Amino acid sequence: MYGDVSNWDVSGVSNMSGLFQDLSLFNEDLRLWNTAAVTDMRGMFENAQSFNLPIGAWDTSAVMDMSRMFKGARAFDQPIDSWNTSAVTDMRGMFLDAHAFNQPVGSWDVSQ
Repeated sequence: MYGDVSNWDVSGVSNMSGLFQDLSLFNEDLRLWNTAAVTDMRGMFENAQSFNLPIGAWDTSAVMDMSRMFKGARAFDQPIDSWNTSAVTDMRGMFLDAHAFNQPVGSWDVSQ
């Protein structure tokens, strides 16, 4: 109906909260998305149990809410250590029940 999700122009989108929430079989390539305008990624992949594709190149510098972003995303294990998290004020439950996730995030700025 809306075309291939990997080709969506999301450059003007600021709120992606719950976008793929509860889509347990979702595993589409989003690596080329322009996320520079996004401020809310709350629950974006919550319970997207199959999602495990690279999104490490996303521009997350404007994101303020990443709470529950990967909660229940049981397959997700991609490097996201290059993300700019300096504006994030809420990361509560970000990786809760994301059992496969085993990537370093120690370089993130979590001073907010």
